[in-house]
Amino acid sequence: MRLRLYYSLLLLLPCAAFSQQMPPTPVIVAEVLRQQIADEVELVGSVQPRRASMVASEVEGKVVAVAKEAGQAVRRGDLLFQLDQTLIAAAVAEARADLALQEANQIQSTQLLAKAAISEQQDRDTAYQLARARAKLAGLEKQLADTAIRAPFSGHLVGTAAELGEWVARGEQVARLIATDTVRVYVNVPERHVPYLELGASAQVAIDALGELPLAGRIVAVLAEGAAESHTFPVAVELANPDGRIRSNMAARVHFQAQHGAPLLLVPKDALVTGLAGAQVFVAQEDKATARPVQVGVPYNGYVAVEGQLAPGELVIVSGNERLREGQAIRVLRKQE
Repeated sequence: MRLRLYYSLLLLLPCAAFSQQMPPTPVIVAEVLRQQIADEVELVGSVQPRRASMVASEVEGKVVAVAKEAGQAVRRGDLLFQLDQTLIAAAVAEARADLALQEANQIQSTQLLAKAAISEQQDRDTAYQLARARAKLAGLEKQLADTAIRAPFSGHLVGTAAELGEWVARGEQVARLIATDTVRVYVNVPERHVPYLELGASAQVAIDALGELPLAGRIVAVLAEGAAESHTFPVAVELANPDGRIRSNMAARVHFQAQHGAPLLLVPKDALVTGLAGAQVFVAQEDKATARPVQVGVPYNGYVAVEGQLAPGELVIVSGNERLREGQAIRVLRKQE
């Protein structure tokens, strides 16, 4: 039994000596960074006018003149359609005559009241009739003015729905008007980027149909409701279009950055070592490898955001870390830039 133990010890002695004489493991290191990261996002969307309106008639009547055709540019207040105003013009003339009569009655009533020839109630009745006449005339004059259907803002007439001689009902839509001096491009942004978008942030818009350099735009709206199927949210990017070359429904490519808020700790992705206990990195300290557990975040340009007991500027091992153990001796070959 003693002889067997003796031979066993002899076999173990060379292994222990070899273990003690193992040379330091050669490794390559890289610095831990702290910086703000941003996702580069490019999406395809559709150009829409900044303002679009279905122009409707406020009164009923027959179309007696068509002043503008679809495709024409208009200025605010330009006449689009003229409705027949014969009957309403007659009603206005009658209301004006009635107003003149009521004004004369009011003057006479005031004079009679001063002489105590009528009661105060009679004078109030006369004033009431005058007020009614004024209100009636104002309403009829508004209806007369509304027989001229005008452009509510400057833009382009892209469609009409009334022709000469047709009867137009009150509230009926007669034209579609859009303003394209400023346009908006709507893109559907994946939900993972939405928390990092800021109103007013810059964006680049490329209109392939125009074959020009990207145009400067800005994010003006991030809609609160997204699509349940795709988990995307509509985002509006606005840009100037002073020459009108960008047209509604043109395809556009939008490029912007989704900033990730506060600066994050970043390590090269090759620094991560995953085991049963989770992810960790090895830090090179005084020619030894020190293990630091980390929580892994988002990837970014060959790096990974992490949380853990790390500081910017520390050196993590990115090559030679596959079989390292805590406290193992290392030899740094070079620092990865």
